[in-house]
Amino acid sequence: MRAKTKWLQNFAAFAIFAAVIVYVLLCTTDNPRYHLILDEKTMLLEALWTTLYISMISLVLCMVSGFLFYLMLKSRVQFIRAAAVIFREIIMGTPMLVMVFLMVYVFGNMLGISNKLVLGIAAMTFYTMPYVANSYESAAAVIDQDQYVVMNLYHFTGVQRYLYIIFPQMVKPMLPALINHLSGIIKGTALLKIVSVPEISYVLTVISSKNWASVEGYLVMWMMYLMITIPLSVLAQYIGRRLENGN
Repeated sequence: MRAKTKWLQNFAAFAIFAAVIVYVLLCTTDNPRYHLILDEKTMLLEALWTTLYISMISLVLCMVSGFLFYLMLKSRVQFIRAAAVIFREIIMGTPMLVMVFLMVYVFGNMLGISNKLVLGIAAMTFYTMPYVANSYESAAAVIDQDQYVVMNLYHFTGVQRYLYIIFPQMVKPMLPALINHLSGIIKGTALLKIVSVPEISYVLTVISSKNWASVEGYLVMWMMYLMITIPLSVLAQYIGRRLENGN
């Protein structure tokens, strides 16, 4: 009975928010013209693919660079550790919009790179990297002190410690965090519109401007991001619960 009541309450909460979304979609304008946006199926699918492509590549790069950055934060060399901390504070204090601008118009020019897609991926990677490093640090907390004692006893090298003991145990706790980081990167790609990368936000802005349907364009954009990020959030929560239950 208690489980049934809980299910009904969840359904009621979902129904309320679904009704609000439907109301917004249908009543924001007097004469919604979503067909002007949705008729451009080819452009929308290409924008969706570009967004997912940028996000997945950025996440993979973040997983690698974030782990290296985590090692720098744990380095025994004070200079390396101090440099990593300063870099982390600078990145975390920089809005993503500014990061995109700096990467494309400052560092891109300095390095002679003009490919905005590559620079956009670099901006997403550098912005997310410190947050991924923090997730590695949280995941590493599952390693208790006794395991470090055993590693010292058997004279494990630093590489052996991470390769055989630490990293395998960090994988499971990291999964929900990585999924959430992917969701954040997907939403962050909307800022690549300012440098004309053809992701969801840019393409929908172009389509809606051409058809004089800006309100409908933003609402379709909202729905497209929700259709990607909500399943990711549900997946992250599901994996988190499974891990808590020890499954």
